[in-house]
Amino acid sequence: MTWELIREVGIEYASLPEARRFQRLSSPLYAAKASDGTCVIAEEWNMSVPFRFECRTLRIDTNHQILFDSTTIGIDDGFGCLMGDGCIAIVRRTHWELLIVSSQGKIIDRFGLRACSKKLPRYARWTDKGTFLVVFSNRSFDVDIVEIDRQGRILWFLPPASRSIGVASNVQLLASDRILVADSFRHFATEIDRDGNIAWQFGEPENPSAHECRVSSPNSATCLSSGQRLIADTRNHRILSVFPDGHAQPIALPESGLCDPTYVDGLPNGHYLVCDSGNGRIIQLDPQGKIVWEYGDSIAGRRHLSYPRSVDLIGENRYLVADTGNNRIVEFQNGKVETIRFNAEYTLFWPRCVRKLPSGSLLIADARNGRIVEISSDGGIVNELCSIQLELRPTLQDPHDVRLLPNGNLLICDSSQDLVLEVDWSGGIHRIIGDSSDIKLKDPHSAQQMNDGSVIISDTGNQRVLIVGTDGKCLRSLSEIRGQAALLRLHQPRYAEADEDGTLVITDTGQNRILGCTIKGQLLWEFSSVPGSKLNSLDQPRWAKQVTPDEILVCDHFHHRILHVKRLHNPLSMP
Repeated sequence: MTWELIREVGIEYASLPEARRFQRLSSPLYAAKASDGTCVIAEEWNMSVPFRFECRTLRIDTNHQILFDSTTIGIDDGFGCLMGDGCIAIVRRTHWELLIVSSQGKIIDRFGLRACSKKLPRYARWTDKGTFLVVFSNRSFDVDIVEIDRQGRILWFLPPASRSIGVASNVQLLASDRILVADSFRHFATEIDRDGNIAWQFGEPENPSAHECRVSSPNSATCLSSGQRLIADTRNHRILSVFPDGHAQPIALPESGLCDPTYVDGLPNGHYLVCDSGNGRIIQLDPQGKIVWEYGDSIAGRRHLSYPRSVDLIGENRYLVADTGNNRIVEFQNGKVETIRFNAEYTLFWPRCVRKLPSGSLLIADARNGRIVEISSDGGIVNELCSIQLELRPTLQDPHDVRLLPNGNLLICDSSQDLVLEVDWSGGIHRIIGDSSDIKLKDPHSAQQMNDGSVIISDTGNQRVLIVGTDGKCLRSLSEIRGQAALLRLHQPRYAEADEDGTLVITDTGQNRILGCTIKGQLLWEFSSVPGSKLNSLDQPRWAKQVTPDEILVCDHFHHRILHVKRLHNPLSMP
């Protein structure tokens, strides 16, 4: 299948002279400068797919020449860190072992980690005591933290009774003998003592925000000798400096900004070393935010969007976008972006869906505020829905999708409650899908009512797309799409929408592709490679819809852009 790129929305590409072009990093998650000026970098191949094995460790000199690459010696699961003597400690994830690599790139020691934990080893951090903190994890809330010496002997481990950590994205042993942990899953940084008790905390667990006293998916927290803590506030695209008195402020950033920073540390000269993961680079910033050193070829010069979740074409070259990570609704037209302003008592918080109504109003799933809101063309609130008439679940939790039905009711997909609801503006329930013994939904992300009253649901957590009849019975369950030569299994399908021509468009997020098929699940076309773009693949697409029989719009979520593409020849013929 051949595709043509009509337009990319929300991204401007960098234009670097050839002499500045370096190897682009994939997802750098750690970087450290050695006393000799060399830099140690550890990266995963794909940050957006959690708990991957594939990773590598690099050492580069001051001229950006690679001195060591773990993959060149057959290690494609090695995540390293710099040690105090200039050596590199590399955790081999699938081998449950830790290697010591000299500054010349030779393996000089190794020992096993299986006695420490049966969970998968993720990474190690060198401590000022001359020991290692090693983090093991299979999934969220399944974390071990173990301290070992250079012979691999266990000195301490996190007490089982205190394990409330979702994902330990970074750990550091402090001079106080506490352990500083960045929890990207629960959205906070914390210090725990040796008994696992919380001694300090920044951010609010399970409640991310762009407010300066909160964070969103922080991937690292480091403490400087001054007591100042630096937090890589990943999904807010910033670095926070938290002072000993609790006051926090963002550090100065370059004009192009950061995209998904995953690691930060302070250098002796007062500069900051940052893994600018979304831009595929490591940068050193001075206190004024000027880049004084970098490694990695940054493709994007500027991004206007942050984790977009919905898009619609509302006129010629006019795109209406739920700019989720920036907590706003925007319009793009002819390369210009305009934020939709409205009068409200409080702002949007992770709007996951916006639809323009025939009246000109905007219907918004204001997800983290737990509400559906209709905004008039002059910015006033026309309708608002937060409470629903369910005895055990009287409020919306995290609505991901909303549609206005012909009868004036709302079709809402409340992902956190595992429900699809038909509700009127007063909160009255007219239909519930997901709470019966016949159909149990898990993390549903979209819902669409068809002309016959049936509902198409992307049942994301159950890896399927459902069609549910008016009687509440399942009419069809699609967990795979039938191609001419093979079955295409769905993995985390986050959006599904049927067009008037009968094409069912499925955003197969976990497989980084968009599928067009018949209602019965026969493949018509597939879109996964982006022609004519410097970013030629998709990364966790979250939304796709057909705007003409040959054109689709895609929210390329982790690339922070909108794609408008056209199919250049007829769909695949069906057997």
